[in-house]
Amino acid sequence: MITTLRFTMLFAAALCAAGCGSDDEPAGSGTPGTGATTSSQASSGTGSGSSSGSGGSGSGGTGTGGDVTTTVVVNEISAKGSDWIELGNPGSAAADLGGFGLCDSDATGLCNTGDALRFPEGTELGPGEYLLVLGDQAVEVGPGPHTTCLAEGPSSCFYATWKVSASRGETVFLISPNDHVLNQLEYPMEAAADGQTWGRLPDLTGQGGVTAPTPGAANAAP
Repeated sequence: MITTLRFTMLFAAALCAAGCGSDDEPAGSGTPGTGATTSSQASSGTGSGSSSGSGGSGSGGTGTGGDVTTTVVVNEISAKGSDWIELGNPGSAAADLGGFGLCDSDATGLCNTGDALRFPEGTELGPGEYLLVLGDQAVEVGPGPHTTCLAEGPSSCFYATWKVSASRGETVFLISPNDHVLNQLEYPMEAAADGQTWGRLPDLTGQGGVTAPTPGAANAAP
């Protein structure tokens, strides 16, 4: 009896040496809930809520990947008559826009990155300053900066090959060098009449509304 019992105990111990455990234990060794995913684009949305607000509070070009932030906002859009977009910097420091992009929305409402205007290295926007982008320009001319701009606007501007559709309505996105959406402003369908634009009110910080055209200057009600 004793010999048989010892043999049984030794046999059980040998089996547990290969690994014994509860059936309730997870099979994997990883800790659930510790992973993170990052989306390269944000939906354009349909309203003028917080999604069209400032993309961050830091100076432009800080960090990498999803950590890139900027104080620069899409501030005003002209989609009737002259086609242009104005960026503004409400921050207290200059914002580096080198490698950043500006794009309109594609058929799905997301940033059309393939046709995005890419700002050259060294492009900066000082605190409280504005930057003008003319739309519907020839691709071979390049992004700029150019000195052939609007007669009533700043003497320096950039060129984009696309234009914002007033009849369809679109969203304009400011994106990081690796295509993360940092800021956006929606131009609703038929948002403004001839001789009017769509911009942030109050200037640089508010939501979109009908504005008087003020390229390179603070937004104003019509």
